[in-house]
Amino acid sequence: MLLDLRSGRRLEIRLRTINDWCTAKQVFFDNDYGFEKLARGGDLNRRFDEIVESGHSPLILDCGGNIGLAARFFAETYPQAEIVSIEPDRDNIEQAKINTATTKVTTIEAAIASNDGNGTLIDPGLGNNGYRVHESADGAVRLISVNTLIADARAKKCVPFLIKIDIEGFESELFSKNTEWIEAFPILIIELHDWMLPKTANAANFLKTISQLNRDFVFHGENVFSIANDF
Repeated sequence: MLLDLRSGRRLEIRLRTINDWCTAKQVFFDNDYGFEKLARGGDLNRRFDEIVESGHSPLILDCGGNIGLAARFFAETYPQAEIVSIEPDRDNIEQAKINTATTKVTTIEAAIASNDGNGTLIDPGLGNNGYRVHESADGAVRLISVNTLIADARAKKCVPFLIKIDIEGFESELFSKNTEWIEAFPILIIELHDWMLPKTANAANFLKTISQLNRDFVFHGENVFSIANDF
């Protein structure tokens, strides 16, 4: 049981492992995804309100949803948003459904990628928040692109607002092509994994792509906040 000191609401979440507890600490206690520490937090919240006032639902994509804690945070913070949590591991997905049961969060058992397709789930022994994905034509894991998710959401009168990406190194593939979706999101939050995958230049595709766009680049904790400058 958690008490949200801002709203006074009690939040019930279910944790299984020490990894789950570490994730909960980052999301709810360290406030990893909150805008309060950003100089442009007010700009972002105003953009959210503009989308709502236009009669649309702001779209939040949680890529690498794990057990649904980030999605739950977004749902509590932005109750008018349409939130989609994408996670490739079935056990994590089942846990995410429990942790977001009282919200409008939609969970999808898949891995985010540059193209729709198939992949394989790899367990490097880091626990349930460290699974990796490799492309594989005959793999059992569904790969789904951001462009596909945006198209599906727009059919429901949703407008992209925020995309959070924590996919254990698969960001190298995600940003390798078909990256036009970035400019649709006022805010992109990503954890890069060069620290975990030394001598692979894993962040290179992200850095090359993002450096060509008119966006602010802000480090906070483990995350990069990429904020559009055209709104």
